[in-house]
Amino acid sequence: MINIQNIRKKVTRLFKSHDVALVLSGGGARGLAHIGAIESLEAHGFHITSIAGTSIGALVGGLYAAGKLHELERILEVLTRKQILQLVDISPGLGHIATGDKLMGLLHAMIGDLAIEDLSIPFCCPASDIVSGKQVVFRTGPLKDAIRASISIPGVFKPVEDGKKMFVDGSVHNVLPLDCVIRKKHDWLVSVNVSAPDNALDTSFICNRRQPKNDFERRVWEKIPLFTANFSVNYMHLLFRVGKISIENNTQMALRLTPPDISLEMPLEEFGLFDFDKSKELIALGRQEMDAILEREKAL
Repeated sequence: MINIQNIRKKVTRLFKSHDVALVLSGGGARGLAHIGAIESLEAHGFHITSIAGTSIGALVGGLYAAGKLHELERILEVLTRKQILQLVDISPGLGHIATGDKLMGLLHAMIGDLAIEDLSIPFCCPASDIVSGKQVVFRTGPLKDAIRASISIPGVFKPVEDGKKMFVDGSVHNVLPLDCVIRKKHDWLVSVNVSAPDNALDTSFICNRRQPKNDFERRVWEKIPLFTANFSVNYMHLLFRVGKISIENNTQMALRLTPPDISLEMPLEEFGLFDFDKSKELIALGRQEMDAILEREKAL
């Protein structure tokens, strides 16, 4: 049975306190929707007091904490597919197809050697150490290095080596790091999950060998020896499907263990991991969906 009194208390508290501890999920380019969600929270008068993010959530959240989110938006507005490919820096090697060096150059140009502990907003992001098999949460040290470790998609970006540690994408352990964010007593815990399940059937991994869907895919495939050797794309689809299921279950488990006060769930299956040239559409969707959920909370 719904407890109306508890709901009223929740809504009263929500719009009395305007402090938010924000958690942003991983999800590739889909995470650009995080930008719109942040803009919506600010437009509704909320004050983000702390942030935790994984992978693209670490990039967006870290740059927001550094006061560079609008600069990122301006870069994304003019980014073409060709420029994305150049930025990804395709260079196949053992365990990766991209070095990420050019991305690090861009991050350095934006935030230099700014340290996490010097940010005006407390920030953290998880990465996965594949040597120990454990999660590492970055709360200090160079912001650009923490972001680079958290976005190292396994098999895509070259892992980040740090002494005896080797970091890959934080999504391996913690796609939606609700248990990592610093939260004060009256903060609202708000999460944005762009890796939400959509319940749609996916048979792409059992279909016949397909051709690249667009010029971007074709250019990537040309640089991967397995594809040029007539390697079965179905094998790759199977790996991506298994990874997707694992990530979706990971986020749902995180939501059950640390329930947020407001949870924005966005499957965004129509967008690919590298659809960064669709930033305007993704940012608008994030803003629209957060606007809607905040208006629903007010109407309760």
